Amino acid sequence: MATTISRWGNSLGIRLPKEALERADLHEGDILSIESTEHGLLLRPADLSALDDLVAAITPENLHGDLSTGVAVGNEVW
Repeated sequence: MATTISRWGNSLGIRLPKEALERADLHEGDILSIESTEHGLLLRPADLSALDDLVAAITPENLHGDLSTGVAVGNEVW
């Protein structure tokens, strides 16, 4: 299988062939870890159990804004 590196906005990306995705049981929205090896790049499903991996998965698209809960009531200290 082969694919081409293409420009997507300010980034570069690749499209993964359907057969490769099926073999690896990968689906749209899955998060992958990328490791540089002496032979190239290794892609595999990310283990998001570690806090560092969870934080690394935050993007501008999935980051929520500030949340207002209204005026303080009672003895809250802000």
